Amino acid sequence: MNLKNILRELKEKGLFRRIKNIERISGKYIYEGGRRYLDFSSSNYLGYRDSEWMKKVVVDAVKKYGMGSGASRLVVGTADVYEELEEFLANRKKQEKALLFNSGYDANIGIISTLYGRGDVIYCDKLNHASIYDGIKMSGAEMVRYIHNDMEDLEKKIIKTRKGYERALIVVDSVFSMEGDRAPLRSLVELKERYNIELMVDEAHGGGVLGRSGMGASEEAGVLEKVDINMGTFSKAYGSQGAYVASSEEVIDYLINRCRSLIYTTSLPPAVIACNLEAMKRSENDSENRERLARLSDYLRKELGRLGIETLLSETNIIPIVVGDNEETVRLSEELKEAGIMIPAIRKPTVTTPRLRASLSANHSIEDIDKLVENIGRLKNL
Repeated sequence: MNLKNILRELKEKGLFRRIKNIERISGKYIYEGGRRYLDFSSSNYLGYRDSEWMKKVVVDAVKKYGMGSGASRLVVGTADVYEELEEFLANRKKQEKALLFNSGYDANIGIISTLYGRGDVIYCDKLNHASIYDGIKMSGAEMVRYIHNDMEDLEKKIIKTRKGYERALIVVDSVFSMEGDRAPLRSLVELKERYNIELMVDEAHGGGVLGRSGMGASEEAGVLEKVDINMGTFSKAYGSQGAYVASSEEVIDYLINRCRSLIYTTSLPPAVIACNLEAMKRSENDSENRERLARLSDYLRKELGRLGIETLLSETNIIPIVVGDNEETVRLSEELKEAGIMIPAIRKPTVTTPRLRASLSANHSIEDIDKLVENIGRLKNL
């Protein structure tokens, strides 16, 4: 493998990536190079990340617990705040038990590769997150991909393959991070019950945003208790860090004893866990921000549609804005930055259709969206 050649080729194709240096993120703004930019790139959906109450929780928890956790929970033990959060999660997710992970990536690769293996089959939506794909590859189970949200295609593949395997899993994002659409969870529950298959749902982008009490798309669809493995993160709407899984006592106990991405890593600091718990409690009754986010999202889709700009399958606060090929998409992202707007260009091969990806927050206003739309229209001569 010639690294120089690979990197040169990436640059020639316009696919070379750099990590940008920023000074700080505050509310709906990113500060970089002495300038302030309106932020449409962050997943701070409810605006919790730098709220005053969040800062107070951190300070109070550090005073009580210190900063680092010291080691893996299996080595050093666990503080009461971890157990309180896990009990809260199990209760709200209508499961027997829950378990915390350091990140969504750690959770997905650990859960899938620990619970499934050779002799099993896993049905995977083609647009699932990369961490799900990596977990399946690590498991050694047979992967069967189905057309995005196509239940007819999925059932055909289940009928063709299910009998050849001991155990089977359907795994799906509840909200797809690049398209902004929902998985058809009720239909997936029907299929899993019909063909004796387990169902795992990744609520990374649904948690806090969807459902009467913010428990995600599974709650919104009325199938919380039907999901066998309910996974999610704290790094989007909850404004913090980490992930969780809620499932049966048997599954959680098995993960505690066998999951390498849990066992062989130092656990998150107690202060982070305290923030996660407080954010989840607050989000339960935060229907105001959820409704505001939905209204802002509908408004942006409507205004972009008025300009003839496609937003693909979006039906949540994640909105793909299709403006051209890779080169045109990158150019427009850079020109919007010059106009004081930070919005990322998502390109091939990450997605099949290049797009600007707008992540809306309850911090945004109608005026902010008007600024984005007006500048896109101006730069595209629409």
